[in-house]
Amino acid sequence: MYKKFLDMASMRHKLISGNVSNVSTPNYQSKDIDFHAELKKATGNSGHIQARLTHKNHIPLGKSRQSGPEIIVDKSRETNGINNVDIDKEVANLATNQIYFNIGAKLLGKQFDALRNAIKSK
Repeated sequence: MYKKFLDMASMRHKLISGNVSNVSTPNYQSKDIDFHAELKKATGNSGHIQARLTHKNHIPLGKSRQSGPEIIVDKSRETNGINNVDIDKEVANLATNQIYFNIGAKLLGKQFDALRNAIKSK
């Protein structure tokens, strides 16, 4: 579960970084993911039926866990005169996402510490 958490945080970091780097690109539309909804989907806590695809020609049932996160493209009007990237919002999102990533990394580290202690105790 922590790996999925870190994967989502990493992907969101890339999207937000892309928004920041394109702050002066004309007509660029900012991108993001719904972090909490995607994490629920990735961990199977969405309440929807999910099926695992075992072959590329199988028909997917529901939202497969193997599908990537849904990227949300903000189609709102220009906010800075060039595009719709709000640099203050993106920097705040980046800081929040960094906190999420740090928490996930610490929890994963604690899980490995517990495994290491269990192995050493034998």
